[in-house]
Amino acid sequence: MKSRRLMSVCGRSCLAGASLIVALTSFASALSALRWQRAAEPCVWISNPLGNGEWASVVWNVLLTVVMGFAAAAVLIREPPTRLRRPVCCGLVALAVRSMFDAVVFFRVVAREEITSSLPIPLSLGVLAVLLTNVWLLRRTAPIGGKRSWITTMLTIAGMGVGQVLMIALHVLTFGSTDYRRDADVAVVLGAQVRSDGSVSLALSDRLDTAAELFREGRVRFVLVSGATGVEGINEASAMRGYLIEAGLPADRLLADPEGFNTLATARNARRLMAEQRLTSALVVSHYFHLARCKLLFEEQKIAAVTVPARMSRRLVLESYYFARECVGYLWYALTRPLRPVPL
Repeated sequence: MKSRRLMSVCGRSCLAGASLIVALTSFASALSALRWQRAAEPCVWISNPLGNGEWASVVWNVLLTVVMGFAAAAVLIREPPTRLRRPVCCGLVALAVRSMFDAVVFFRVVAREEITSSLPIPLSLGVLAVLLTNVWLLRRTAPIGGKRSWITTMLTIAGMGVGQVLMIALHVLTFGSTDYRRDADVAVVLGAQVRSDGSVSLALSDRLDTAAELFREGRVRFVLVSGATGVEGINEASAMRGYLIEAGLPADRLLADPEGFNTLATARNARRLMAEQRLTSALVVSHYFHLARCKLLFEEQKIAAVTVPARMSRRLVLESYYFARECVGYLWYALTRPLRPVPL
């Protein structure tokens, strides 16, 4: 019985953590929409059926915050009153229906080959599982009962952390695995390591080769390379431009941002350079684990951007580390987005 109760603590805590991360990122999105006076999509995605306006975004994000926040508390802390449990269950079911709709849309566009994915599983299915499990638990049994001990407290904290990590990791993985390539004005390539002899690293050559492929396919008219000067003393953008010229791309179709110190700087600089060239749409090229954060920051700069994962010639030695780092980075940027300067 004791082991069964501990398993229940772990399962409920993990579910509460997954629900809580949706609530927190949705709350940040609501604040962002109010501050920016324009729509801000939820970071852990459930598409907005209310429209694309500022207040539609605020209302939808607040709804997600309230429903998912209460669900996280209800399955974890105490028995919710019946008069509150029923409305929350109804809200969860409504969100589940919307998530199911999003999943159907994803599979339909994949079937039509409008997008491709190396992992054809939408985040919507993960969100749907969280929503339906919340409904099942709220209707089936009371939350964690009995006297709390330090063991159950530690398991609760650890379980919530695991649930949050799994939800963010699922988002980063499923989003980054999807290739949304389509016709656009420019391909924006984010920088990576350049060796001391001026040659580009494997990771960077994969990104540049993918951008060159987009250019040769006629998907884009320009390629914008962005990077900064690393410890090697060589500017990434200059090395990237040289690599593409050697690959046969015309120099007059290459734009360079030598001050792309990080993803946020690249997004801001790309907006300025695109405005100078009267370019309005972009394909953002980077490794799959980087693209969720890229999408978030480019949309923040009001750039009409979709993402294209770099074709990896082989697995990176530190890929697991990069993936974990990007999960943390994405969560940080998602939660702090209301605090950043308002894009002009």
